[in-house]
Amino acid sequence: MISELGIMDFKCFRDVKLPLAALTVLSGYNGAGKSSALQPLLLAAQSSRLGPWDSPSSLEMPLNGSLVRLGTVGDVLPPDATDIRFQFVTSDASLTLYASAKAGERSLMRKGFDSDGAWGDLFASLGQLVYLSAVREGAIEAFPAPDRLGDDLQDVAMDGRFASFWYHRLADNEVEPARRCPDEPADTFRKQVDAWLGRLAPGARANVVPVPAASAYALQFKLTETGEWRRPANVGYGLTYAFPIIVALLAAKPGAVVVIDSPEAHLHPRAQSHMGKMLATFASAGVQVIVETHSDHVLNGVRIAVRDKVIDHDQTSLLFFSGISDAGHGVTTPRLDREGRIDEWPDGFFDQSEKDVAQLAGWA
Repeated sequence: MISELGIMDFKCFRDVKLPLAALTVLSGYNGAGKSSALQPLLLAAQSSRLGPWDSPSSLEMPLNGSLVRLGTVGDVLPPDATDIRFQFVTSDASLTLYASAKAGERSLMRKGFDSDGAWGDLFASLGQLVYLSAVREGAIEAFPAPDRLGDDLQDVAMDGRFASFWYHRLADNEVEPARRCPDEPADTFRKQVDAWLGRLAPGARANVVPVPAASAYALQFKLTETGEWRRPANVGYGLTYAFPIIVALLAAKPGAVVVIDSPEAHLHPRAQSHMGKMLATFASAGVQVIVETHSDHVLNGVRIAVRDKVIDHDQTSLLFFSGISDAGHGVTTPRLDREGRIDEWPDGFFDQSEKDVAQLAGWA
């Protein structure tokens, strides 16, 4: 598990160290640096898929690829900076990557790296990273298969397009006990997808039908156990956005990193709270989960999971981004105690409901 991410001279960050945990929740103002804080992980993972970092043939670090598209060096390099540095730390290893940047180029060039401990395991963990962006494939009828299959990486793609393929491929596989939904005794992948989906939308079920002539996979949903199978367009975006999240978490290898932007997208507040609890379950089961969210319901679901001992409080990390200023990088780290209580509430940290109610009541 990656326990710390260091970012130096990248986009809005001159020098920041971010504590990560089994479950890390990033929140904060728009444009305050949340996405920029995740992009070093995505760039490193994207680069690692080109080959080992100690190989002379893989010195290039593309800014645009399957996980992230950042444009040119001018889009990521702060004024007056010439080099970028990322540091990844685990309990028994550290890896610091140095990259030079030339204006106008669409790649960084790795100058080298410093390593300590079992850095090979850390590198492998980065290579297993799966990313789901805030913009996912929605109500289309059939989804493609990946062009190539890695030996270990079961990647649903950042827009979730390969989730149907992996569901079909893994449908009858056994899910380890720690990742099983408490409501479902059956241990197969397909039954566990249905169980977790039912937590978000009671009664919901999923199915995938292969379309061999098109090398595609048609996704279907029904909303009751005895209901009719329906196209995604006829059940709304909530289920189609949640489906690849569930597949990614169930398919992830132990120790893999799953990064999810806006897991609450298109979900009812009740489902958003259950999403928070679900993320906590998978994080406690050995998948490192990092989410960017604007949902207080997701946060409260995580807090309830801590109170209910689904995940330990010290397996969580909360990062609030208020924006870069003369005072510093603008990242604060509220902490959860064993009862799910938060030790500090910086201004803007999921406090808008209270502010709105106070204003309506005439208290403010």
